[in-house]
Amino acid sequence: MKQQAHAWVALRALKLLDDWKKAPKLVELIFSYISEVWDGAWLPDIRLYDMSYGHIYKMDSDPDYINNGLNIEEWYQRDYNDLKTHLVGNRLCLEYVKGHSELDKPYRSHTTEGGHLPDRVIALSHNIGDMLKMSDYPLGIYAQKRKKRKKGNIELIDASGNKKYLSDRKIKDLTSSPNFSARHIALTFFIISHYICDAHMPLHCDLRDFKIPRKDRRLPKKMHTWIERLWESNFPSKDDLILTKYSKETLNKIVKEKLPENSIIEIDTPGSQYNLNKKVNTRLKGDEWSELVYTTRVSYAVARKWIPAASNWFDLHEQHFKKYGELKSRILQNEGFGDGAFVEDFIHVTNSIFHDTVESIARIWYKAWKRFID
Repeated sequence: MKQQAHAWVALRALKLLDDWKKAPKLVELIFSYISEVWDGAWLPDIRLYDMSYGHIYKMDSDPDYINNGLNIEEWYQRDYNDLKTHLVGNRLCLEYVKGHSELDKPYRSHTTEGGHLPDRVIALSHNIGDMLKMSDYPLGIYAQKRKKRKKGNIELIDASGNKKYLSDRKIKDLTSSPNFSARHIALTFFIISHYICDAHMPLHCDLRDFKIPRKDRRLPKKMHTWIERLWESNFPSKDDLILTKYSKETLNKIVKEKLPENSIIEIDTPGSQYNLNKKVNTRLKGDEWSELVYTTRVSYAVARKWIPAASNWFDLHEQHFKKYGELKSRILQNEGFGDGAFVEDFIHVTNSIFHDTVESIARIWYKAWKRFID
């Protein structure tokens, strides 16, 4: 995903978090630094620059491309029912691959080229909680779940249920950790959204989109870039996503009404099957690591169904990748080539990916926050 897509997804997740009405202080914190979203959600690509390992979790079911010293009987197996059990909510990408043969095959991530995207996400999520605990005044006090003002003092409830006031606390405890500002924390929320987005991009999870040493590349080299380029053309412009304190727009208008004309994104279209559920279960069934491992497993299966492995199909599409306008027009008009799912399913897969991405970001942001306030 490119910069416009990353910024829009983070903003749409913020709106969803606000719609849930379960973490108003978290929403307020991020809203206070909403102008950071354009750069913050893009920092992993332009400053951290860890794409070769932090943005991918590439896997395969072909033993010729996996060399990890394990017999194939020891490989992972996660079928549809297993994934359905471990992933909360309406996962449209999972429903897309239901019944597809790839989910019944044992698979592994590549040991040296596979990446560690799930590790990146759980580390950042824990880091957010740590930063909140070590934040500058007044965030460290005001962000706590149970507090109220009384006669000018801030009343806190300690672990034993006893009331405490700032005037009762030791001076050394009041300024023990003035390390992280609210801006740093908000930026980290935007940064983590980048990695969660990438976990939902199917080719970040499919080893075919990589040239293994001494092995042929199995997907057209420009396919990944082309998909993301087309996605980018369906999101609000850079001018609409660079937000300042002088902006007169609302978040609702930016994410819903600033989409370009004829955008294929249908997440906020009345009656659409891709609409986000305001009453969805907001809690993960496991931790962030398992959430991303299962998510990338689904993304990998999406890649295998969406982009079939027939060589003549690749030869046909290679020609059209050089004619961006023609292929985009055929996708928008829902005209396929009759020999594969890529064009025929493009709009459905795209909306499924972005639906699941927005919900996943909101859940993981909420998880990081709950870890702090609980």
